[in-house]
Formats: sequence, structure tokens, C-alpha cells
Amino acid sequence: MFKLVVTDMDGTFLNSEGSFNREKFQNLSLQLKDKGIRFAFCTGKQNERVDAIVGDLTNDLFIIGDSASRIKINDMNIYAKTFSNQLGLELIKTIKHTDDQLVIIVCTEGMAYVEDTISQKERDKVLGSYEKVTFLDDLNKIDKDILKITIFDTQGQCFEHVKGLEKYNDDLYIVASEKQWIDITHKEVDKGKTIRFLQNLLNISSEETIVFGDGLNDIPLFENARYKVAMDNAYTELKDKANLISINNDRDGVIETLNTLLENYEN
Repeated sequence: MFKLVVTDMDGTFLNSEGSFNREKFQNLSLQLKDKGIRFAFCTGKQNERVDAIVGDLTNDLFIIGDSASRIKINDMNIYAKTFSNQLGLELIKTIKHTDDQLVIIVCTEGMAYVEDTISQKERDKVLGSYEKVTFLDDLNKIDKDILKITIFDTQGQCFEHVKGLEKYNDDLYIVASEKQWIDITHKEVDKGKTIRFLQNLLNISSEETIVFGDGLNDIPLFENARYKVAMDNAYTELKDKANLISINNDRDGVIETLNTLLENYEN
């Protein structure tokens, strides 16, 4: 039986409206707690944004946010991995040279920075994933070390753009999770590596871990768990690595799958 549940959020735990069934999740959380099973959200969203979406139901749950570069539980931050400000500013320059219409989101601990010239539609997209945001006239004003840089492309060309960043692969982990998104973190940060940190902290093995995902950035997550559940709406490449396919995110797939597994275990 698994002792740790880890789920992606967008396209996995959350439905297409960016919400979830609170009553079902509250009941599930009580069952998991009663059995001593730990639960973690693992997402590109800012930790503070997860708190805002899930509310008090995050109590005693782990939030692995900012593309796995931070971990918190309740009000306690237990992990953060940054890369240098200098490297980040150099990367931003390269991204702008690639396409000056890309939305660049620069995340430090507790704040996301975005240029103030982006459209209202792009702002709304940013605010869907980031709770604490500062809009700047120049990203070069950022003077802190960086948790991650995220690229959002309204034209959906990220699988091409990521090829132009290959020269940074020795220093950074760069992944196009979807056609509109690229996430860039410290070389030692991806969902799999951060989950291993949490597993070691909790003394829970990969054999005792179940994970849920839908995107290409969930592949490292799948590599560190025995039970791998891809959503019905997941990328084919992820489904190929799964040992179970769940109903899709608009049908509460994560919650329903866990309820079924817990029910079968009891019987």
C-alpha cells in the first residue's frame, strides 16, 4: 500500500476551470490522514497560489511549488533551491533575443516578477498561477537569486523555443512541459529530484509512492514512484510510462482513483 500521494495540479488535480470538488477532497483527506498516508501537491504554481486555491484544506499537506524548487507544509518552508541572479539575467536576455513577445515570469522566494507591458489577457494567465506578483518595467531590476524562470508563449511554440536554450543545459534544468510553457530551474531541481528529497525526509520509499500527472514535466515524477497514474487527458509520452490511466481531470480523476484504491485495499 502506498504511504505518499503526489499529484500535479493543472490538468491533473484541477479541472479545466482551475478548480476542484472541495467536499470530495476534504473527505479523501480525512481518509488519508486516518491511514497515515501523506499527500503532496507538486506544481509549477507558486506555493502561495496553491494556498489561495486550496485554502485551509492544505493543512498538514505538502506543497511542492514553483516547478519543484520549493517545499512548504503549513507555514513552514522546508526546502528551496535557487540559481544565481547573474545566470538568470543572462538567460532572460537570451529568451528575449529568441522572441521578444514571450511572457517571462521570474520567480524568487515569495515573489514572481513580470514585465508590465504584457497584455491584460496575459496578466490574467499569470495571476492564475501566481499569487504574489510584481510588474516591472525592466526585469534587470531583479537583484535576488532565482528559483525558476517560466516562459509562456501564447502562440504555442515552446517545443521549438526550448531548442534555442540548449547551451544552458549544463547549468539549468529546462523542460517544455506543454506547447505554451517552458520551466527553467536549478540543474538539480525537477519534480523527481524534489520528490526524492521529500521521500528521504519522510522515510518513505519510491515503492510506497503513488503519483498523478498529465504533462511532460511529470516524467521525472513517474521515475520516482512505483504507482504511476496518468490522466486520460495526459500526453501520450506520459501515458506510455504509466501503470494506470485515470479518468480525466474534469471528472475528479485523482480523487476518484484514490477513493477506489482505498476502497479496494480495505476489502
